[in-house]
Amino acid sequence: MPALRHEATLLETPMIKSDTERLHLASPGLEHEAELFKLHNDPLVRKALFNDVPQSAEDVRKWLDRFIAAWRKNGFGDWMVYEKTPGGLVFVGRCGLRDYEDTNNLELAFSLTEYGAGRGLGPEAARFAITHALQNSTKEKIACVIAHGNVRSERAAKKLGLRYIDDRWYQHRFWQYYEMTREEYCGLQDKQITRRTRMQCDTA
Repeated sequence: MPALRHEATLLETPMIKSDTERLHLASPGLEHEAELFKLHNDPLVRKALFNDVPQSAEDVRKWLDRFIAAWRKNGFGDWMVYEKTPGGLVFVGRCGLRDYEDTNNLELAFSLTEYGAGRGLGPEAARFAITHALQNSTKEKIACVIAHGNVRSERAAKKLGLRYIDDRWYQHRFWQYYEMTREEYCGLQDKQITRRTRMQCDTA
């Protein structure tokens, strides 16, 4: 991996950390750049998100800058996700919500490494991230775009309560578009959110 030098143009916000039953989550900072580089070049992630094109250090810096900027703007965003193991924390991916284009919706996005995928860690991280974002915003809908053929993400989205709506043009190609309202999510909260991630959904 090339040396990662980041000439920061954005002021960082204080890191926020939290835990679910199996996961530790942290808001992104410059210290996470190497982990994000590995994630975006993980075979599973690269195929699903980047058409199997290797991601450069510069590509990763742009993503990290966007993540940090979103946190500064909204007070929520993408989280760096770690699995708790007997040997310590193991980085498994990222998960969070951000503004969805020019709409009043939030976009849920999660990407896990091959090691982290397929064990329910994605939905666990997503439940926490959705609850945190709804608690800190007034937006009414959660959207998710999924590449065709990404069966794991389709399964995870349905498990979270998201419904397939249609195919939509997004970032230069057609994606499957899923959606869920705040009311629908909060109605599922008692059944789906683990005890440690339970929060009040209603905004102040």
